[in-house]
Amino acid sequence: MKSLKITASLILATLLFSSSPKAYAQVERTGDWCGADHHYENQIQQNPSLIQQKEQFEAQVRDFIQNNPQNLKKGGPNDKVPNYIIPVVFHIVTFNGQGYVSKQDIEGAMLTINEDFRRLNSDASQTRNTTNAPFAPVAVDAKVEFRLAHLDPNGNCTEGIVRVESPLSVDASDAVKNVSRWDTKKYFNIWSVVNIDGGGGGGIIAGYAQFPWSGINNTYGVVMNYNFINRNDRTLTHEIGHCFGLLHTFQGGCSNNGTGGGDFVADTPPDATSTFGCPTTQNSCNNVPSGDFYGTNVLDQIENYMSYNSCQNMFSAGQKSRMDAVLSNTSTSQGLKQLSDASNLSFTGTANPYGPVTCAPIADFTYDNPMVCVGSSVTYADNSYNGIVTSYNWTFSGGTPANSTAANPTVTYNTPGVYSTTHQPGNSTGTGTITKNSIITVSSLTADYSGVLVESFENATTFSNDFIVVDPTGGQKFQRTTSAAATGSAAVELRNYLTSATSWKDELITPSYNLSNVTNPVFKFKIAFARRASTNTDRLLVWWSLDCGETWTLKLPLTGANLTTTGLKTSFWTPTAGEWVEKSINLSTITNETNVRFKFAFESGGGNNFYLDDINIDGISSIGEQYDNISNFIIYPNPTKSNAVISFNLTKNVDNLSVVVKDLLGKDVTSVINGQSFAVGKYTLSIDENNQLSSGVYFVQFRADNNVITQKLVIQ
Repeated sequence: MKSLKITASLILATLLFSSSPKAYAQVERTGDWCGADHHYENQIQQNPSLIQQKEQFEAQVRDFIQNNPQNLKKGGPNDKVPNYIIPVVFHIVTFNGQGYVSKQDIEGAMLTINEDFRRLNSDASQTRNTTNAPFAPVAVDAKVEFRLAHLDPNGNCTEGIVRVESPLSVDASDAVKNVSRWDTKKYFNIWSVVNIDGGGGGGIIAGYAQFPWSGINNTYGVVMNYNFINRNDRTLTHEIGHCFGLLHTFQGGCSNNGTGGGDFVADTPPDATSTFGCPTTQNSCNNVPSGDFYGTNVLDQIENYMSYNSCQNMFSAGQKSRMDAVLSNTSTSQGLKQLSDASNLSFTGTANPYGPVTCAPIADFTYDNPMVCVGSSVTYADNSYNGIVTSYNWTFSGGTPANSTAANPTVTYNTPGVYSTTHQPGNSTGTGTITKNSIITVSSLTADYSGVLVESFENATTFSNDFIVVDPTGGQKFQRTTSAAATGSAAVELRNYLTSATSWKDELITPSYNLSNVTNPVFKFKIAFARRASTNTDRLLVWWSLDCGETWTLKLPLTGANLTTTGLKTSFWTPTAGEWVEKSINLSTITNETNVRFKFAFESGGGNNFYLDDINIDGISSIGEQYDNISNFIIYPNPTKSNAVISFNLTKNVDNLSVVVKDLLGKDVTSVINGQSFAVGKYTLSIDENNQLSSGVYFVQFRADNNVITQKLVIQ
């Protein structure tokens, strides 16, 4: 009775927590929503010996059932002590803000599977017991209880929930299991992902499991679409059934006779195929084989958890016996006995007495914007887990305030720079610590560049100092390269060919530009991209921001033929000169904006490498605005057949004034002034007094301390 009290209190506590008002974003299960069979087919392709392993497994199960006939009996009303306690760990794998599952939803899912496996579910009374559907007498308590682990593999206090970030959570396969895993011979692992790779079959895969005959190895467990982990869904019950050796009730169609075909369970009548909804009069198999368990033609057992129907509410005695065979055998015999051994329950913190624990929190936090203007604010939110947080201690480099003890503080940044944040959440058990470095970029209200310009990445320092590379995956990222170029000898590349998963997102953010002095501005750039197959789904999204990157507006999406600049390339690819294409965005609607940034966001879809070069803002420059130390700046004559002159006023003393003429590739052609001091006054400087510049288009970069003006110069 002690175990019963613990189980009841655990379920009651979880129910109280999980039944609080909550709006679930329910995703309907339609089509072949279980991916277990497809996963097994893929495993066979990689390892055909699994066919023989399954035959050996079925022989072991038959022997176990024959030697343990008592397992087919239904337990008595007071037989409530579980035969098996299973330690569970959830790995919540999110990506780019998608896939979050709350502790409340996890506890709700745990409550559901415990009720379902112990036949404590509120709809158990709906199992039919009629002449043509005599199923209630064979519906049983599987005598399995699941408990969230309270000790991790290192002996640390845990709530049985791990939270990690990975792009492998998108279109997930077994590869996601390498992101986070606890010993599968000690813990039952459940991985929650953004979505699951459907193998091109369409529809949403709600979950998939690994059958025990595939081995209790590093990939053993259940993968779940995060939308289906909550109190109101039974996908997890279904998938755990697969992990414990159960097949679909429609396995083998009408050949299922409980002895050598179908799901190998006698008391689950054969189903011709998977069905949905709750068809209470359905009888899809009319031929009753000799020796059938029921001895008559009965309806389909739509109540069974291993069907696809929506009125699931039972496991059968025959299914329980199959699960017993798995749960009673050792891992070397494709079993799970070691999970519920007393020594393992002690190791995982799931032995009696089992109840709530107070663990030190594992620190984490979120923030509402990684890029802001000077004087703007960022709001932080505690996102710690593994324990209830009762104290908060924040440190903000460059922020005001510099420290906070609030749960969700708001911080103002008054100085341009790149800043880090430290968070230390605590409770009576201990304190967690996390530092996220270089997460907040604060930009000046004055743009980095003004007027028309060109950037061809010839200068490595310019790329590293002026451009922001966003690499959320920690894998391939935008980087400067000298292996390809549209013009000159350098460009930017993203080695998408080496990306191991689709939907990875990488970003490149430009410096800020002042467009107020440019007439008819156009943003131009050159790209090179190749697909590996016609089915690749890579895309490039070009955005602009008018507020230092706080908000972004999508201006040019490029996919398919609009992104591809050459034919299919199946090996690592570098573009030739003829494989570049120029793209452009008209900027007429933001002509007067003084602080504009552009963002190139590339989303992988299985294609080859991506290259970017010759970013430029084209138009007619007419700079005449007042800077804090420059006024009345003008280049004349322009165009010119010979020398041109720069005229300007300095309203403050300047310690470092330089004037450099660059070609269209961004290379320095000539230096007019190099780092000299100038006092307040009006000046005129000759750009090409000795007529050294040949005919063509140039850019004159004028720098007075922190103010930079770039203007086009045409020599005829």
